[in-house]
Amino acid sequence: MENIGNINLNDRLELHKQEYLKTHKSRYEFPKSKHIGRGKGTFVERELFESPAFIALVGVAPQMLIYILGKREMRQTSKSRICVNANELKLSYIELEKLGITQPRATRGFDELLAKGFIRIEHHGGGCQKDQSIYSLSNQYLLWKKGLVFSKRPKALKKGFLHNKRQIQHTKP
Repeated sequence: MENIGNINLNDRLELHKQEYLKTHKSRYEFPKSKHIGRGKGTFVERELFESPAFIALVGVAPQMLIYILGKREMRQTSKSRICVNANELKLSYIELEKLGITQPRATRGFDELLAKGFIRIEHHGGGCQKDQSIYSLSNQYLLWKKGLVFSKRPKALKKGFLHNKRQIQHTKP
């Protein structure tokens, strides 16, 4: 450390500020980014985010669409970029939970994206960890109009005993 008597006032102030900041924690701690997807960013075409279907998305559906778009693998060709895995995109409920999106909100988001034609289900997962749903990107959103539903999520199959009615006793008591 230099002799404080030989330093001008602005340098002393800067030195004091640096020493003070070393001993105190930052008042604002920024959370670590939750990186999902590939690369450093996501390219979104103008026709997508200016479409009436995108503007009509509600809840977490727009954020989920951006995460799905972030999972694309793009290859550079001589003239343009092409998506290699457009028909095999996965976005699990566990990944969405890490991003702060609960399972019911995620289900509503998937329903919204399917209904407006942004994604299609290529393979409906069975609910087990190894059997995830596989989605593909779709351009049907360009044809969307209010009240039009392109596709719906298949109902989940319930396992186990499926009869809701009370069992009828077949023998006489």
